[in-house]
Order: sequence, then structure tokens, then C-alpha cells
Amino acid sequence: MYKSILILAAIGFLGFIGTAHAQFYFGVHGGANVVQDSDLEDPLVAGAEASFDTGFAVGGVGGYRFGVNDSLSIDVEGEITYRDNALDEFEIGGADFDASGDVYSLALMANAWVNWEIGDSGFAPYIGGGLGAVFVDIDDPEIAGIALEDGDDTVFGGQVGAGLGYSLTEHVAVSLDYRFLITDDPDFDGTDAEYQNHTVLLGVRYLF
Repeated sequence: MYKSILILAAIGFLGFIGTAHAQFYFGVHGGANVVQDSDLEDPLVAGAEASFDTGFAVGGVGGYRFGVNDSLSIDVEGEITYRDNALDEFEIGGADFDASGDVYSLALMANAWVNWEIGDSGFAPYIGGGLGAVFVDIDDPEIAGIALEDGDDTVFGGQVGAGLGYSLTEHVAVSLDYRFLITDDPDFDGTDAEYQNHTVLLGVRYLF
């Protein structure tokens, strides 16, 4: 039954693509990134949690905008975004310890966004999400001056988001965007760590 539904949905979407007006676009974005406090699962340390400073995110997108009608369109795109946050503290057994080091990630996502244009105002709120792979790296971590080993892992990730776009011209649009990115727990040499991000971005796109 589920396979039949997916097949019918795929046929319907391909049919829609075949009849909809499409514009290719590319864009860039950048802004602030907040990593949620991360619960750590380690066989030697119980009840550990890491916190992070606010960092930054930069990236780019490329895709197609399919016009459904005068006010509704769907964007299908590929995205690459780099996020960088510094470690702030580790909490172990209820005690807090100063920490240092950096956590980087590189997300490769396939996204779909639904846009609603508000009359002729130029404004278009949107909502959507995506799935992909996220490479996560921890570099030069230290707890209370004690150096730990670096680590990295590539995990499955997903995101949801919303925002508001504004068309400056027929071909140029700017946007204010929010993303919530969550991944499977990366494994750093036997220590599993949560990795969840809140990202606020300013973006600009060029539509051909």
C-alpha cells in the first residue's frame, strides 16, 4: 500500500514538473548558529553534557522554482552549509568545567520549500524542510585544560525551516530564514553526542 502511494505521489510530482513553469536559481546565505546543549553517552562517564557558544553559518543553494499559480511556487534545491561553534562548558556529575575547542559541521541537504506570494507586495513567506548527510568534526577539545582527542563522523540529518522572502527585482530576492537541523548522534571514538542546531540566516538569490 505504501509503495503504491509513493509511486502515485512520484508520478503526480513528475507530471507537475512537466507542466509547471520553472526558474533555475542559485543563492548564498550566512548568519548565526546556536547548538543546543548536547547530552553525551560515554561508557566511562555518566551524565555528561556539553554546551556551546553562539557561532556562525555560511553556505549556498542551487535549484529550481516551479510556479503552481500566480501566488504559489515550490522550490526544489540542493544546499551546502558550514556551521562553526566553540565549546563553552562541560557538565559532568553536576559539576561544571570550562571547555575549549571547536565543533564544525558541513551539511549537504536536499530541500523542498513552499512559497506563498502576498499579492503584488513582493513578500513571500515560505515553509519546508530537507534531508541529507552531515559531516561533524570536533577539533582540539579540552576540559579544564586537559586535552582530549579530536573526532569526526558523518551522519544522517534532517531540517525544517520557515522564512520570509522579498523580491527586489524580477530576478533578485532576499530572505530572512530560520532552520532547525537535527542529526543522528555522531560517534566520537566511542562517545555519542547529540547535534541539534538553530540557525538564523540572511540570504540572497538570483533567479534566471
